[in-house]
Amino acid sequence: MLRPIAHRDFPFYTPKGAIPVGGALRDLLLGRRPWDLDFAALDPLKAAEEAQGRLGGTLFPLDATRGQYRLVSGTLVLDFSPLEGSLEEDLLRRDFRLNALAWKGGRILGLRGAEEDLRRKVLVPVREENLYQDHLRSLRAVRLAASLGLGLPGETRNALSRHARFLQAHPEALPARERVREELAKLLLSPKAAWGLHLLERTGLLDVYLPELRPLVGLEQGGVHHLDAWRHTLSVLFHLAWLWPEAPLTARLAALYHDVGKPLTRRYDPEVGRYRFLGHAEVGAEVAEASLLWLRFPKEVAERAKALVQRHMDRPPEGKGALRRFYFRRKDLLPALPYLMAADRLGTRGVEGEAWEVLRNFQEATREPLPERPFLSGDEVMALLGLRPGPEVGRALAFLLEAQAEGRVRSPEEAKALLLYWKGGGQDPSS
Repeated sequence: MLRPIAHRDFPFYTPKGAIPVGGALRDLLLGRRPWDLDFAALDPLKAAEEAQGRLGGTLFPLDATRGQYRLVSGTLVLDFSPLEGSLEEDLLRRDFRLNALAWKGGRILGLRGAEEDLRRKVLVPVREENLYQDHLRSLRAVRLAASLGLGLPGETRNALSRHARFLQAHPEALPARERVREELAKLLLSPKAAWGLHLLERTGLLDVYLPELRPLVGLEQGGVHHLDAWRHTLSVLFHLAWLWPEAPLTARLAALYHDVGKPLTRRYDPEVGRYRFLGHAEVGAEVAEASLLWLRFPKEVAERAKALVQRHMDRPPEGKGALRRFYFRRKDLLPALPYLMAADRLGTRGVEGEAWEVLRNFQEATREPLPERPFLSGDEVMALLGLRPGPEVGRALAFLLEAQAEGRVRSPEEAKALLLYWKGGGQDPSS
């Protein structure tokens, strides 16, 4: 029997014959502004068309054979599904009690226990067997917990762990990789991403969806590292978001994968009396790219994350000119690279102060924007140096642009003088 959870209006247009259900009501109860609205309707297509007539937007089928339609109107996404059986029967098929909500007659209704879940701010499955009706639900539970600041009580964690073991034993039941990618992306972009990754590991879901990261768990590092490689990774992810709250997905993926190469490069060095991980950035970059492409992340996302992982061990030089040249050569990775470097240092003990030095020096070095174009065009370079079109013109322009970044030339006249000197045998610092 459904129970009233709260008396309140539903602040969005509702077509005739449609009942608002699901996560939008949960968000309203948690004081959040929902953007995704779900409706159960006896005739989903008719309800969706009525909503389109009122709100405009684009209407298309998600699964026409199952009567599922989506309307995108501005920032709102409205999903319409058939109401099968009674409203209570519909809610009993949903994943978690805080998602098994419906609005009717000015009241939000829910199943037994939903009001207690709301008070405690926890996620509890409607029924454990419901996790097996859509195998993405266990991963979604972790993502919702991290995104909404909800707890996973012991009964829920145990249910997720049992589901994880099932998925490991039945890989044919795994959800489509595109769906997994979307949940992982939302998890990484959530306010408590590091805690969410910790939950993935504790429930066994890390082994299901990100098995390449499992060898980091318990991997002792030594040196300045007081945390094992997995806890260090979580610390870096946490500190990246702390330093740079708007950090994009590629930067967060790089933080997650930055040390994935360590288990593959771990070697004991008797001279220093501890294990070392020489080349782990390069090896980890390859692992990161392969893993992200397998998960169907866009190629440009995988390549950028790979480059960040590969470069995260680079040490910025001293001196403004050298530092500007350093960041100019890595300008496609800015500002993610220095933030990743700083977060990596904050996840250690004894060199945390270097984090602030990295960020301070980066900000100082790039106070004057790095140049986008050289002072001279290709035609001007060819005329000045007597060159024909070819690779040497490109090298000359690259040399000039780097000299501008260093601050060695500040006008077209100085650029011409430097190029003539270079052509006459002066040293090209980019060579």
